[in-house]
Amino acid sequence: MRRGTRRSMEIRLAATYLGTVVGAGFASGQEHLHFFGQFSPGGDLGVMLAGFLFVVLGVLLADLVSRHATSSPEDLLRHVVGQALAPVIDVLLTVFMFCSVCIMLAGSGALFREHAGLASNLGTGLTAAVTLIASMKGVAGLLSLNTLMAPVLLGAPVVVATLSLVWAARGLLPPPPGPAPDMGIGNTLLPAWPVASVIYVSYNLLLVAAAFASMGEAFDDVTTARRGAALGGAALLAFMIAIHVTLALHGAEMWQVEVPMLLAASRFGTALRLAYSVALWVAMLTTAVAGCFALSRRLEGWVRVPQRTLAAPVTLAAALLAQVGFASLVSRVYPVFGYLGLPLVLGLAVASIRGRLTIMIIK
Repeated sequence: MRRGTRRSMEIRLAATYLGTVVGAGFASGQEHLHFFGQFSPGGDLGVMLAGFLFVVLGVLLADLVSRHATSSPEDLLRHVVGQALAPVIDVLLTVFMFCSVCIMLAGSGALFREHAGLASNLGTGLTAAVTLIASMKGVAGLLSLNTLMAPVLLGAPVVVATLSLVWAARGLLPPPPGPAPDMGIGNTLLPAWPVASVIYVSYNLLLVAAAFASMGEAFDDVTTARRGAALGGAALLAFMIAIHVTLALHGAEMWQVEVPMLLAASRFGTALRLAYSVALWVAMLTTAVAGCFALSRRLEGWVRVPQRTLAAPVTLAAALLAQVGFASLVSRVYPVFGYLGLPLVLGLAVASIRGRLTIMIIK
């Protein structure tokens, strides 16, 4: 593979990593409040730990799917958790992939209704249509969409964070927030910032694992795959820092709204509010596409129907169930999936160590 081609694949893989993780809860800042905002000053350390884990585990994951040329989550799980546990984690991944698509479509509907004054079905339908088109194009569609959208995803929170720092230096922002409000079940499931960081990465990595495993055959150069994942993890860390800085500077009002980052952006004018609304929709879209592609690729192995054909019923089913809404999922369902995904995270680390030892012994 030529140098220019390798560099292009690194960027596309990094963009896919970023786009897969950054969904509705991540880009809105809502996840951040639940997982990091309630811990002070531990939340600062929690963000750095989570960013470090995104880099390290992303590299380990990309290394495994590239070396084993996986084509579905099932291929990856056999190497990561073993034959006995693989079916259980496979079902968990399948359910999570479908839930992710439903949540993103529901979030798109809510965004169009609450922040654009349009019908929620328009937002859900538009997102579903783009999701279907990109998913039907296979790996190329997934990589291309994320590469195109990555600058919007990363640029929006960085701009808001930069303006927040400037305004804070001029004394134009509200006073810093007081103690975090009681988060109910969130406190029970996330008792300390190290636990919150690990669980945060764990459930976010579920969809990444499914997406990467479904296109492992496209990563025919291990070094390129590792570098792309490392770049994507670094981009996620930058995204998290931007959100953390913004929410820390904008006062206690951030705890009272569904989309705190959008409220912060609105303080700098209508144009930035609109731009962040677009970025938020893009975040939902890229995650929905990753989930739909990975799920239809997984179902392909079960029912022996081509992935491109399965993308349509998967998207339609998710769009129908998206009408239920997603208000409580960030604080309740996601932490549960994070705990359930821990075997995958631990297995990923063990599989990587085992592979390194094997290579050393062979040499």
